[in-house]
Amino acid sequence: QIESFDQFVILLRNTVSQMIYKSAISTVVPSRNVKIPSSGDEGSDD
Repeated sequence: QIESFDQFVILLRNTVSQMIYKSAISTVVPSRNVKIPSSGDEGSDD
């Protein structure tokens, strides 16, 4: 779970906290589906 982030690092929290440099990340694979609304989706029904 992402606890916080800034320009250079991401702080992850699970059973332990981890600070990861963004430059070290090559791929992110979510554990579940992520819905990213587009700017035109406001107020629309699926």
